[in-house]
Parts: sequence; structure tokens; C-alpha cells
Amino acid sequence: MAEDRIICADQNIPHVEDAFSRFGTVRTLPGREISPDAVQDVDVLLVRSVTRVDSALLKDSCVRFVGSATIGTDHVDRQALQDREIAFAHAPGSNADSVADYVIAALLHVAVRRGVSISDCTIGIVGCGNIGGRLARRLPNLGAAVLLNDPPRRMQGDAPSAIGSSFRPLSELLDAADVITLHTPLTTDGPHPTHHLFDADTIAAMNPGAWLINTSRGAVVDNRALVRALDDGPVQATILDVWEEEPSPHPQWIRRSDVATPHIAGYARDGKLRGTKMLYDAFCRFQGVSPVWTPDDALQPESPDALRCTPPDGSLPPTDYLDALAAQMVDIEGDDARFRRVLEVPAEDRGNYFSTLRKTYPERREMQQHRIPAAAVPHRFAAAVEKGLAVSLAP
Repeated sequence: MAEDRIICADQNIPHVEDAFSRFGTVRTLPGREISPDAVQDVDVLLVRSVTRVDSALLKDSCVRFVGSATIGTDHVDRQALQDREIAFAHAPGSNADSVADYVIAALLHVAVRRGVSISDCTIGIVGCGNIGGRLARRLPNLGAAVLLNDPPRRMQGDAPSAIGSSFRPLSELLDAADVITLHTPLTTDGPHPTHHLFDADTIAAMNPGAWLINTSRGAVVDNRALVRALDDGPVQATILDVWEEEPSPHPQWIRRSDVATPHIAGYARDGKLRGTKMLYDAFCRFQGVSPVWTPDDALQPESPDALRCTPPDGSLPPTDYLDALAAQMVDIEGDDARFRRVLEVPAEDRGNYFSTLRKTYPERREMQQHRIPAAAVPHRFAAAVEKGLAVSLAP
């Protein structure tokens, strides 16, 4: 009976009670507190990336369905679920626009701070799936040249012709790119493992003065090697949203980063609710029932002008203009400042501080939800605003 079903969910999955309460009792917990004891009597388990789902977690449970409201699945032992005949669903692409927004806003923020024009940058994208593909389409509209690397897609013949570029070997990308942004899953086996893909040797091969952006998984980059490269190697700047040793990354890694944030690149409200909806729809299919819940009401702004941007000064240089607009939608400076306060927190409390920042993250909407008066945008910026930042040009 639905009323007897127990659903355990990460409390950071938005509106999970609204979506799943028709199917049973929804019990929410911090993701890091979802333990074997917590799921012993659970029928449905809904997690995010901080919960490791494997045989150890599920050994004494009666879980029949696991859902992860995330793009990646490296925290889920898919084989263990298959062995126990547990259905699985996740949310590929749900927060792709959110992460792409973050990368663009952070890139513009650092470019202005360092006095660099985005149009002078060649940007290498490693991993060309939902997020990398969006960046490959948007960045050229900001004036950047784009290089792509994705060996699995290249092997599958998944040519990126739609984004007007071609795959390059990693060695070529390392040599040519001024900025490298990482968007790979975290894997440890197979023909193209990504654990420490950017190790000391890979980092040493980067273009001198290059910047590195990581919003994928912390362990795709050897964080210790990266700090050494910042001290005496080729890397000049870093933008890091993901870390080894989360939720307590080494303080020195945070200090040395130009932008440091607590794994919140994908935290736009739109993407998080999209993830909830994808899990809800998948569970409805599992149950053989028609979906009735929708997040539309939860996405309505408080006022019609809540998502209207203020036009920047049209006489600004292009990179400064775009940064002034992007900062109204993604508060990179605020996100960075809040996270750096962890350096003042006692070592034993830093993990809780990291988790609290994620739980209490200020509401952010995707760039594509924002509007700016078309008449206020100088013609020379129109394509960059509409196709690069994805902001709607309103009448």
C-alpha cells in the first residue's frame, strides 16, 4: 500500500515531499547521514552526490528503487543495484545550464580581475556532454575560440558538427588552450579513466599561464599537484567548485584558487527542481502511474520584474560589459566570499560548514530565465547577451 511505503530522501532535493508524498511517507535527512540504519525499513531511496549507494548501505534494506537527483552517478554502485534487482534512475542534463552559467560567470569574473579580454582566449573543453556541449555553443558567441576533447564520444563517432568544431587530442588541447574547463564523469576503469586525469604530468603540459576550471568531480584533478603548479608551474589561475576530500578540502587549495566555491555550480533552482521532476517521472513509470506533480508553481518568481536585469554601461569593453551583466545572475564574488570563511572555522567544523553552505545556498535562477530590454543592449553586444549568456532580449 502506498500509505505504508517509506521514502528516504536527501533533504537538499527541493520539493521532494510535494512530489513523492502521494506514494508514501517521505523521510528527509542530510545526505551524509543516510546510513544503513537509516534505510533499513525504506522502500525508495532518493539521494544526491554526497551519499554513497552500494552494498554496504543497502545490505539490510528493502529498497526497491534508487533515484539520484544528479547528472553524475559515480557515487552509485550500479552493479550492486542490478545484483539486488533494484531499479535506478538519475537526472542527466538536469542542471547542465546551471553549471554552464557558473563557468561563464566565473570565467568573466576572473578575466576582468586579471585584465584579460574573453575574445583573446582559446578555451579547451574536456568532456562534451550536456554541460560541455552547451559551453561549446555559447562561448564562441562571447568571442572565445573553442577546442574540444572527448575520447569516448570520438570513438563512438559522436561528431560535434552541430557546434562547429572538432575533437582534438588532449595533448594538442593542453598545448593550445589558454583556459581548460573540465566536464567529465569520474571513472577509475575502462579505456578512458578520469580519476586524476589532470595529474602532475598533464598539468605540467598545459600552456604556460593557462587557467584551469573544474566543476566536474574533485578527483578528476590531483589537487596537490595543482597547487604545486600554481606555485612554480604553468597554471596561472584556477576556478574550483569541486574538491578532493570534500567536504573538508585542504585550506591551501582554497587559498590558492582565484574562485573557490562549495560544489554549488549546478545549484540554480531550475536545475534542482528539474532533477526532482526527472526522478518523480521515473518513479511514476516504475509504478505504472501517470505523473500529476509539476514544479511550475515553485518556479514562479515573486514579481514580474524579479528576473529583469539592469543594463550595464554600454561604453564598457566587451568582457567588462558581459561580466557586469553575468554578475547580476550568478553571484560568483558572493559565493566565493562565503566559502572562504571556512578558513576561519576550526578544522573539525569545516565539513559541517561546507555542507551548510550547500543547504542554505541563496536562490539562483538560470541565465535563460532572465530578461533585459532589447533597446538597452548595444548592437555589438546583442549576440553575446542572447546566445552567449542566454539572456532573453525583451521588448
